Amino acid sequence: MAQNLIIQLIDDIDGGEADETIAFSLNGKAYEIDLNTRNAGRLREAFAPFIDKARTSNRGESGSKLRQRDAVAGAQSKTLFSTLDVDEKARFRVWAEMPTARRVSNAKVQEWIAAGRP
Repeated sequence: MAQNLIIQLIDDIDGGEADETIAFSLNGKAYEIDLNTRNAGRLREAFAPFIDKARTSNRGESGSKLRQRDAVAGAQSKTLFSTLDVDEKARFRVWAEMPTARRVSNAKVQEWIAAGRP
């Protein structure tokens, strides 16, 4: 027995006939929405200023590939300051007059080391 299956998309906003399904993600959660051409345009216009300022992400990578990339990036992103122990960090901050700095350059830490780690 032959069958003819017809799939009709319904616009999730206005309930009319939809022309496409749009996939997007936000805060690590993936979404899909069925929209007609007009509503799809509205969605794209709403996202446009944010997309223009955003950077692309590699979240589509497979799990092991992503973990490998993150491990390499983590190894490369270690700073000289991050290798200091708690006491050294406190002494450095006093010496450098940087009590609340969140980023410390390797050059500044090297100056402190050259000064004898006072």
